[in-house]
Amino acid sequence: MKKRVIRMFALLGLLVFHQPLPAQEASSQALVAIDLRPQEEKEGLGLSELSGKCNKGVFRIADVATDPVKVEALRAGLAEQLGLASDGKTLTVLNWSVYYNKQKPSGSFLESVGVQGYDLPTGKKKEKGGAGSKCSQKESAGGWYEGSEVTTIVPPIISEFTGTYGGKPFNVRVVHSVRRKIDGKFKGAADDTEELLATVSETAEALAAAIVK
Repeated sequence: MKKRVIRMFALLGLLVFHQPLPAQEASSQALVAIDLRPQEEKEGLGLSELSGKCNKGVFRIADVATDPVKVEALRAGLAEQLGLASDGKTLTVLNWSVYYNKQKPSGSFLESVGVQGYDLPTGKKKEKGGAGSKCSQKESAGGWYEGSEVTTIVPPIISEFTGTYGGKPFNVRVVHSVRRKIDGKFKGAADDTEELLATVSETAEALAAAIVK
């Protein structure tokens, strides 16, 4: 009798051991994002223009312009890129701003024509307009880019990320070429949100590539 009781408790112990983890415990293994950015990088609505003559026409896009907000969108995108390799890891966001650069610098750039809402180069150069920031990267407070980094003449969106993943530091910069004219106010218009989320997705891709490199 005593032996049968011992065997029963042993069997119950094995059954408990092999039970699947509760949903809350299992979800705790997912990639975690910790937002340690300065307050000025989090606040605001729509667009906030940067100060200084070299930054005229360059705007920081507020977090609330995306739903979910961009840090959560980045976390989800990075987890999708890395798959199970991201389980139990921590992404720490130290600095991350996304900019809309509407500067119209001097210089030449390939003229484009609109085809079904898209901008395609014609091979002809414009005398005025051009592409790229009007000052050097060192002189710019953020959102800098050069002409060779874009494929259209629509103002681009620039993502500049600094943070850590698994304790290792990473810096990622993405220049997203907006393919068609958008509302450009980043206050809820569908086309603005689509291009902004595409920029966040490209940031996740670039960060994932840097991590596995």
